[in-house]
Parts: sequence; C-alpha cells; structure tokens
Amino acid sequence: MMGPGKLSRLIADPGSPALLRGEIWVSPDVLAQAGFARGPQGLVALASSLGADICFFPWPGPAAVPDLKELAELAHFAGLDCGLTIDGPFQRLASAGNVLDVFLELGRDPAGFRRRLNREMEGITKFLGLIEEAGIGLVVIGEDVGYAGGLYFSPEVFHSHLLPFYRVLVGRLSPEGIAVGWHSDGKVAPILPDLLQCGFRFFALEPECVDLLRFKRAHGPRATLIGGVRTEWLTTEEPGPEQQARWREEIRELAGEGGLIVASCCGIHSPLFLSRLRRLYRLFDGI
Repeated sequence: MMGPGKLSRLIADPGSPALLRGEIWVSPDVLAQAGFARGPQGLVALASSLGADICFFPWPGPAAVPDLKELAELAHFAGLDCGLTIDGPFQRLASAGNVLDVFLELGRDPAGFRRRLNREMEGITKFLGLIEEAGIGLVVIGEDVGYAGGLYFSPEVFHSHLLPFYRVLVGRLSPEGIAVGWHSDGKVAPILPDLLQCGFRFFALEPECVDLLRFKRAHGPRATLIGGVRTEWLTTEEPGPEQQARWREEIRELAGEGGLIVASCCGIHSPLFLSRLRRLYRLFDGI
C-alpha cells in the first residue's frame, strides 16, 4: 500500500481529477459486528480492509480529548492519510437533547440560545490548538442545519450565529496547512457560497439534496467533494449491470470536475453497508 500523501497532493492541486476514498462516519456497533475493535484501531483496520486512502477519526468532545498525534501516527503507519471530524456548535447543541427544544429556544429565548451556542464555540476553539501540530490533513465540521425540505432556520440566523465562528475556525487552521471541510445533511445550497467565501474548501453533502455536479461545475477547484455515494447504492442488494454503469458514470463525472473523496454521506450505520461499500469501491477502480 502506498504511504500517506495523496490527500496533501489533492489539497495542493484540487483541480486534478484525483479520486480518493474514505468514510467520514462509521458506527462503533458496525465496527464491532464486523469483527473490528471499537475506536481508532478498528477504524484504521476497517479503512485498510476497504482499500481507503483516508481514515477519519471522530472527536468525542472536550471531556475525552484523544491524543491527536497518536491518531495521526496510527493512520500513517497503516499507509493512510488522517482526517478528523468534529461536531459543530449547533450540532453539539442538537445532539445533547431534543433538537425541537433547540428550535423552540431559538424562537423564545434567542439570547439564551446564543449563550449556549457560544459555550460550544469556546470549547471547540480551545481544542484547535491541539490540531495544528498533530499531523492531521483534513478537519471536517459536521453541522446538520438542513433537511430534505430546506434549512432548519433562516439564512439570517445562519449568518449571524454560525458564520462568524466559521471564519475564526478556518482562519485559525488554514494558515497551518490544514484543509477544513464542512458537512450537513439536507438542502443547504443557499448557504454554500457563504461557506466558500468563508474559506471552506471540502464539502460533504447529500447527493439526494444537493446537485453535486452542478456545484462542482459552478465552483471548480474551490470546492472538493467528500461523498458521491447515494444511500440507494448502499441499500440495493443486487444491482444490475445497467445500474452499476450509471453509478460509475456519475462518479466519473464528479471526479472529472476535480478532486473527489468518495464516501457515503449517510454514514455506515448498518453492517450490510460494508459489503456493499466494498463493492462500490471496486466498481470505481480505474476512474
């Protein structure tokens, strides 16, 4: 297996039609059921078994900060580039309780919502210093602010509450040579130009909700995609030759517009997805 370095080449030349592989989220239960250890060692073993190029590790939060240098070394020893996924401030609030309560608080007590959001931002900001010298190539901020019908809140709320924090985050990491990406489910196309202007260069978006090819053609090398694998592709038990040909062509078109990290944006939350993901990775060989 080749040593790490494919990601750095993609960052240096995002317009090249490079195709890498790497899953940004795998359920610990899936790791265990597939015979891998829960945690970093299992993620590295799984990535290696899939033939991936990048291993993404999740940041568990301020209460359990991992040794990031050890994570990077673990991935590099296996010949993998190292990525890190971090829940953004809104995602952390929504994950801590009922997301409906978060929306109610935003409407009834915007000052209280802002205070809680600021606390989450402060916790993430303190953590940034640990990333800068760890050997991590890509940091992806997970922030589910959309669903199939559109954004959860108005673009104005996004601009006033989250965008200033993103500018600080990207400004802090990018000068150190760390690529910064952003992920959300749903129809988030209206805010993508703002995120590009903010400095994000990697985007993990649902192909069912965002026209990825149109996005790539509009923004060229400014936007590298992480994803492309539709949920349908992981839930189809026995795709026929015509289906597989369409899937391969869709990925080929995306990769042809510039760098692409093939991944499933829905995440690997079922053991059945692993065998189907291996099938897809083989299908995309040679693109």
